[in-house]
Amino acid sequence: TFASASDEQEDYPDCIREDSETVAKHLDTVDVLISRLITDIAGPENLVWKTQNDQKMRNFSTALFKEHIHVYKPVEGLNDDSGYAAPFHTDNGLLLMITPFQEHPLQMKNKLGEIVETGEIGEDAVLILLASGLPQWLLKGTKSSSKFFPVPHAVPSLVNDVSSRTVFARMKVVPMDAYPSNLAAEEKKDRNLFEQFFHDVKQAGSEELCPITKPAHQQLALESSWSALKTDECSHSQAYCWMNCLELPTTCPQSPVQCSNSDSKPCCTDTVTEDCEAMDQSCHWECQASNDTTEDKFCNGYGTDMYMQGFTASGNGKDACVILLFKSWVLDTRTKFGLGCVGVILLGVAVEGMLCLRRQLQGRRILLMINGVTRRVSIVLLFGLNIASGYLAMLVAMTYSVELFICMVIGLVVGHAIFNTEAAVGESVDPCCASQAIAHTNDAKQHEAENMSA
Repeated sequence: TFASASDEQEDYPDCIREDSETVAKHLDTVDVLISRLITDIAGPENLVWKTQNDQKMRNFSTALFKEHIHVYKPVEGLNDDSGYAAPFHTDNGLLLMITPFQEHPLQMKNKLGEIVETGEIGEDAVLILLASGLPQWLLKGTKSSSKFFPVPHAVPSLVNDVSSRTVFARMKVVPMDAYPSNLAAEEKKDRNLFEQFFHDVKQAGSEELCPITKPAHQQLALESSWSALKTDECSHSQAYCWMNCLELPTTCPQSPVQCSNSDSKPCCTDTVTEDCEAMDQSCHWECQASNDTTEDKFCNGYGTDMYMQGFTASGNGKDACVILLFKSWVLDTRTKFGLGCVGVILLGVAVEGMLCLRRQLQGRRILLMINGVTRRVSIVLLFGLNIASGYLAMLVAMTYSVELFICMVIGLVVGHAIFNTEAAVGESVDPCCASQAIAHTNDAKQHEAENMSA
């Protein structure tokens, strides 16, 4: 590895000097363009920083950079590509620019946890990867931090049929004594030095581009342990499982854990990327020796607003808990779920009741003393409430919970039986719009005459 930095320039080796200077010149151009783009997205007022030694205000464009020229060679005796020369990680700088290598491409993960291959990217291109320092350090506490996703990436191990892999990488950084100076940071009055953040996840020297100090074989072994998962992208009590940082079990701190779904199939993690479940919201961390403990649970404790595998019955301790409409309404016990079912039935009855009330009010059968603008405003407001309740009923059905769907149907049927059996049939079966046809005067008289003759 050859290393250099903008504040401590090193001459490129003679054998690669001309090519390296050409690449560096183009990276300068890309840096300017990307810096403008990030500034437009995040807002210039959120990207400012200062140093302890110099209180001069600086921005994202004035950040420093570190350059590395990496040469990866196959591990002697390694005949398969199941491991990684550098496992999945997110860099602790602000931004990473790296040249592609088609014969042995870099692997990345998107926000869904899906592997993104870069083998089809041409050699005249450059990969731009956001690092964790941008959203989690410089933009921390601002609304713009959620607009940026630090990209996990990995370098697969080289097998013997590939002689070497060479990449030119540049990471955008700031001085180690720098600290954010945006409004959110100033309000906290806490100088979060870049040095503290840069060395927080994995201890590495300041000369490192990617903060990974373990040899490849040690790092691969470390990634399979619980302690490594706890510090990779998530808080101290969580680890990456499927798309989220999920809580690790506290009942087996000394035992291995596994991320699996309700069928005990492995879910995708940072180290398990093949033959794993990637779109299953029942994925959760569990102790490997505690599969039987879920039998007494109503659900696994993690909420979901939609079962991704279709209609699912409740009561399986390995399934995710239903979130009923609002984030805080997690039906994680039988009592809560029962109350939720009752509430859903009442919602269905209320939808039909409001349809009846609208019909009576618009047909001037009730509240005759309300006239003119007052009556019209009342009709419009009631219509808005009717639409809102109808869409809430639709969202309940979209959870794909068998019981909640049945309860919604029961509520609508009961409400229809109470309020709307004599009403004209509407053209829609949507909960928000069904049974809302307002009979004209002649039709209403004819309907009443038919009822009297009957």
